[in-house]
Amino acid sequence: MTEEYKNEVVEILENLGKQLDISESQYNEAVKSYEAVGEWLSKEGSPLYPYKPRILPQGSFMLGTIIKPINDEDDIDIDLVCKLNGKPINWTQKHLKDAVGDRLKDHSTYEEMIKDKDGGRRCWTLEYSDDANYHMDILPSISDKNFTVLLSETFNNSQHIDTNKLAIRLTDKEEYNYSTETDTEWWMKSNPFGYAKWFYQRAIYSSTKMFALSESVDPVKPYQKDKLPLQRAIQLLKRHRDIMFSSDEFDSENRPISIIITTLAARAYDRSENIVDAYVNIVSKMRGFIETKLNPKTGLYERWVSNPVNDEENFADKWSEVPQKEEYFYKWLDKLEEDLETIKYSQGIGLQRLNESFSAQYGDKVINKAFAVYGEKNRILRESGLRKMASGTGILGTVGTSVPNHNFEGNV
Repeated sequence: MTEEYKNEVVEILENLGKQLDISESQYNEAVKSYEAVGEWLSKEGSPLYPYKPRILPQGSFMLGTIIKPINDEDDIDIDLVCKLNGKPINWTQKHLKDAVGDRLKDHSTYEEMIKDKDGGRRCWTLEYSDDANYHMDILPSISDKNFTVLLSETFNNSQHIDTNKLAIRLTDKEEYNYSTETDTEWWMKSNPFGYAKWFYQRAIYSSTKMFALSESVDPVKPYQKDKLPLQRAIQLLKRHRDIMFSSDEFDSENRPISIIITTLAARAYDRSENIVDAYVNIVSKMRGFIETKLNPKTGLYERWVSNPVNDEENFADKWSEVPQKEEYFYKWLDKLEEDLETIKYSQGIGLQRLNESFSAQYGDKVINKAFAVYGEKNRILRESGLRKMASGTGILGTVGTSVPNHNFEGNV
């Protein structure tokens, strides 16, 4: 693949990534909505007020890897943490879960929006209007009383800081001690903010980008229009998965989960500075980061995708319980590697065939828009006399043989 051709494919894939992004207005509206929830939970007079509850994003919304659903009518899933600094000494997980739910139900609007009046396994889900097109999963949790200071220091300091101090203790109805244990040391542990720190350290590809790390990983950050190559690659991987498992051939409940995709991609990423090199490298190497380890709890060897901030946690733990999850993951990897050849060896096949191949992988609608943006740019270059065609590729750019203007219509 020549550099000229690669640059054009980079442009097309970047355009695709932007089509997968939620809009700035959607993003800002979601932030406004969850901040309003946080204000209600922490308002003076609330039973939770003494424990300074705070709503923070986690998962893809925080990592900058969130994508639109295939169907415009489907909701965007926004994962949030409701973090309290402490609790009454006699509170169990159930007390905490109920306290957050009861406070939400005290607000007439939120009461109507709660999906399950008894709450889900771990979260309370607020379903917003059809116009908003999103719902919020709110996870009640307890953290260290100095959490806010630690979070700020961690995300504003490139030096090593013990991210274990960012861990939270959460509520889970399926835990045996859900209604009995008052000591949070025995509650389930999670570390979404430590994971975010690790992720952004993997995503930053040069020292010139390091200065922006604290801004990038601030839990309440502004809308990010320009994504890092790792973020873009993960968006493409997730879209590829969504398209593949939208087929009736598969049980979508067992499709590859995003946390495994994100972790393997971040581990495989070699700090390439463009989306094509990053994507090719990640897809080629992801498989090698799936381990086989002895599970001390079962005494059996299992496939293992370690949590980078907690080696004892296996993100692929459900694979042994539901073998179809592992089967589907490897089928998806096989298809990814097969489709990767389109990118690696597509030079010379022409834009139409490249469009068709990408449409099958990522969906017609977003690909057509991505190519339309690319075509419009080249129309402007053509009219300015800068439109050229690289020899043997059929790709239009600014290096190659000048092509005269024409008067036919249509996108390039």
